[in-house]
Amino acid sequence: MVRIGALAAAVLALLLAGCGTVHAAAGAADGPGASASPAQWRTYGPSDDQLVSPRVDSSGRILTVGVQMPTGRYGCERDLTGHVAKFDQTYAFLSITYQSRLWLDARACSWRVVTVRVSLPAPLGQRNVYFNGDTIFMASHGKLILQCDALNGAGCGIPPPLVPASCTNPSYQQAMGETAAPMQAVYGVLGCDGHWLALNVGWPGGAAGCDGPSCSPDMTSTYWFFRAGRRGWEPIAASRTAGCAQVRKAEPQFPARLCAALTALPG
Repeated sequence: MVRIGALAAAVLALLLAGCGTVHAAAGAADGPGASASPAQWRTYGPSDDQLVSPRVDSSGRILTVGVQMPTGRYGCERDLTGHVAKFDQTYAFLSITYQSRLWLDARACSWRVVTVRVSLPAPLGQRNVYFNGDTIFMASHGKLILQCDALNGAGCGIPPPLVPASCTNPSYQQAMGETAAPMQAVYGVLGCDGHWLALNVGWPGGAAGCDGPSCSPDMTSTYWFFRAGRRGWEPIAASRTAGCAQVRKAEPQFPARLCAALTALPG
């Protein structure tokens, strides 16, 4: 899932040129392992400035979330969805995603607010809402008010929910977090079987990496390999070379079917 931040269209144009692959959710026309191309559907997670006036209905069990997203012709967007990842006494952890294959082309789509409804397992009450693992809205007198953005702000202090290792979007996001990638990083799923996972992670700023609005538009991709652990996906190795040699030095049992076809990355 992509976090949409302050990088200019130059970064996006480079992505379209194939400098990185981005996760296409299960069921998309281009599944995990598909090559990067302008026609590939990609999954995006809206950042805090794209979440518009989330509100609770009178029953307290339905959240309506407005998302500023690309719309217009076919290819701009599809499958805006929201679901509850965890619901405890203090927080409702929500995952909001949508797909687009033209978002990176600024001229192809217009932007407007589209709403998605999320059913809660119980009335929200005074629980705060934690969107996509980093943005918190505080419940106050029946309204939800932006409290903090864990990637851009400070003082959130709320640990994300434990996500078991699996071949699902929330689990891929957990693996992405284990790479300590900057906000503007993107990832593609190269292969997953529930016990082993391979991602292609694109870092903005070239080989040195960077974050924020001053980030270089260069994008460097790296293969990351994971095993399933007690607390989700655990990184094994990172490589930019072809095939399985590097990951099998660290873990000989890593299956060849998830790495044998990988080609050497440029740069």
